Amino acid sequence: MKTPQILLKLLQKSAAKARPNFNNTASSKGEVGYTIIELLIIVLILGIFASIAAPGWLGFINRQRVRTVNDRVFQSLRTAQSEAKRTKRNVTIVFNNNTSTPPVDPPTVTIDGNTQQLNAQGEIKPGTIALGTNAPAPSANSITFDYQGNVNQLPLDPSSPNGRRFVATVSVPGGGAKQCVFVETLIGGMRTAEGNDCPTLP
Repeated sequence: MKTPQILLKLLQKSAAKARPNFNNTASSKGEVGYTIIELLIIVLILGIFASIAAPGWLGFINRQRVRTVNDRVFQSLRTAQSEAKRTKRNVTIVFNNNTSTPPVDPPTVTIDGNTQQLNAQGEIKPGTIALGTNAPAPSANSITFDYQGNVNQLPLDPSSPNGRRFVATVSVPGGGAKQCVFVETLIGGMRTAEGNDCPTLP
């Protein structure tokens, strides 16, 4: 009978194909991968780089926060002045901060009864920015523009060339980045400054 021979040949062929080729698939000793010591060295090097870069990154973030809030303070003052001219009446802008009652952190600004956040849509977290002004009581932290956009009276400021100006200073608590907005003339002239050009306010 020829049938068993055909079956025998088929079985031999399938057995030859099913046998794995261990010599070609086995890993050689040089292809094992990284050792735990090599991984620890890489982690250590990354940690050193991170510790070098972290203070610079934190300083950059603080400067960006201060710049963002200072820009909003400047725009708020401009808005209050424009609103006073547009409506032909006095408009008062009040800066609400840690010294306000109740304390406000992060700071806000109130223009004619409407409160606006200075926290860049939630990006500025509590305790990261300090805002102060040189306006004394009873009008602490506020300034009023009249129907022409002028300021009736500026607070006393010995560091000002003309002896009077309104100052709103934005800084990082504990020192560091600092920027400010000055209202220097009775006609409401404004400018910004940074660093040592800004007075330190309580």
